[in-house]
Amino acid sequence: MTVSVFPAGGRPNPLDAEGDGDGPAAPPRVNGELVFTAPWQSRLFATTMRLWEQERFEWDTFRDGLINEIAAHEAELGFDREHPGEGGVAADARYDYWGCWLRALEAVLADLHLVSAPELMVRGEAIAARPPDH
Repeated sequence: MTVSVFPAGGRPNPLDAEGDGDGPAAPPRVNGELVFTAPWQSRLFATTMRLWEQERFEWDTFRDGLINEIAAHEAELGFDREHPGEGGVAADARYDYWGCWLRALEAVLADLHLVSAPELMVRGEAIAARPPDH
């Protein structure tokens, strides 16, 4: 039995095994738990899930964008899914899954006119200017 982390008023959790829990856009996990290596990643995840719960976007639209971002990032790193090598792309220190997630969410929000690209830039610069671990 799969338990939804974000029940969202009866909407099926898109990250459950029945959703995309093991698909090409699935977030990194260790022993079934999501892995975040920095606070901004968990905040990004929570923000994304909340926006989805509020029905601001369709999960398939976001997932498709995320898959495209991941594919572009892997191509940039020279990663070949047919011949992944030891540990796969996630073993490469340059691999940035949550950066792909961020770019996919920004694109969805901009495409839906929920936020403009300049607004994202200004907000991103303000956040980047804050002290570390803030």
